[in-house]
Amino acid sequence: MGKGKYYQYYVEGADEEKLINVLKSQMCLIYLGKVEKINVVQEELTRLRLMQLRKDTIVVLVFDTDTGNVDIFRKNIQILNQCCQVKKVICIPQVENLEDELLRSCDIRQIRELTGSKSNKDYKHALVIEKNLAVKLESKNFDISKFWIKNPSNLFNGILNESQEIKLK
Repeated sequence: MGKGKYYQYYVEGADEEKLINVLKSQMCLIYLGKVEKINVVQEELTRLRLMQLRKDTIVVLVFDTDTGNVDIFRKNIQILNQCCQVKKVICIPQVENLEDELLRSCDIRQIRELTGSKSNKDYKHALVIEKNLAVKLESKNFDISKFWIKNPSNLFNGILNESQEIKLK
């Protein structure tokens, strides 16, 4: 963890939650922090959720850009920026989604190759239950420098990808 910094990751689903936990804990590629599932492009952040944050927390929003409501997302950023516990908000758009990010950053042609799933449709479940995800990522030459690097060009255009602020390598 960055010295004296607290990171709170808000992620869309169980697959992002699993991946971020592996990236921070087992692979030591991103800053340590708490990970919670909330789709910030579909759900507004609540006061109760914000009350759980420690003072000077850096909030990291990881979200897909292929669906969702940009107005809800912008409102969530505004809510976070007004919260006295939040030191900074970091946006990480997944262009278009997590599968596309993994395809860009691993030596695979189809997402099912990462987990050995029978179909691309089964990959999410397989990723979530995978016991050795770090090993699977390394075997597919996962490259953090190619992960989370694109800026969105759709409704989320203008929201910069700030992933370099959480990457350790």
